[in-house]
Amino acid sequence: MKLSEINQLHLEDYFWRALFGKSKHRASFFELRSNNFKGMPPPVFFLSTGRCGTNWFTSLLAKNKSVKVFHEPKPNFGIQGKVAYEIYTSNKFDLTSAEEQLLREIFLTGREQYLRYSYKTQKRFIETNNQISFLAPAIFSLFPKTKFVHLNRHPGEFVRSALRRKFYNNPDDIKRIVPVNSSPDHQAWQTYNPVQKNSWLWKETNQFIERFKSSIPDENSFYFDFSSLNLEQVGDLCSFLEVDISSTETRKLMNKPVNVQRSGSYPHYDKWENSDKADLIKLCGELASKYNYQL
Repeated sequence: MKLSEINQLHLEDYFWRALFGKSKHRASFFELRSNNFKGMPPPVFFLSTGRCGTNWFTSLLAKNKSVKVFHEPKPNFGIQGKVAYEIYTSNKFDLTSAEEQLLREIFLTGREQYLRYSYKTQKRFIETNNQISFLAPAIFSLFPKTKFVHLNRHPGEFVRSALRRKFYNNPDDIKRIVPVNSSPDHQAWQTYNPVQKNSWLWKETNQFIERFKSSIPDENSFYFDFSSLNLEQVGDLCSFLEVDISSTETRKLMNKPVNVQRSGSYPHYDKWENSDKADLIKLCGELASKYNYQL
């Protein structure tokens, strides 16, 4: 970089240049917005409950230097995602134009620099952060060419992981969704035990994602079952994303688990008490059958 170029950079520019690399284009975020983000590589967002391989995919996709992949960008949209969930579900996805605009602006406020530098460096922005899931409709309205990956996991495996992390029993619960007033689960929620609450979380999050996917073209979404991770499925996903990752790199990572949970203790699903299995089946059974999960 020339000395004259260095003098023109602000401190914040150093951070983003270090994060994304050398720019190929110049543009302010206001210019991008006025041009409807023309010329920006279509972004990619992973939609999920979390605890189902998002960190693993971050490590995998980062091996391709033509993209910039983030597991949990700042802000992570935890609380904002919960608000978006409440707005969409309370209104049965029938929002006013003002509500839709508000959710779009919330998203853009938190991601404008990521998107700007995606354009400047021509590196595709990929976010595997599960907290973004409930903002998916707002994102698609901004970027109709966005690709979404619906990442899923057997409900018993997810609930076990959530219980080990004390979901619905720690300070992070401020960002965790709960049934809205119009939900059939609203009245029963206070009586739910931890297994039931986390089973509901799996069901409700995946139902929201399915509802969203039904509103967009098939070619914009890809379903991935992390419970049956294999080379062929990863290859199909990479083809969908147009990201070249060698099977050798994939195989290496498959043999080296990422973000393995070491804290907390709870038995695997096949060792659960029958009463706990019954609680999960009652809440998740219908949707689990759609994904061919055996309960």
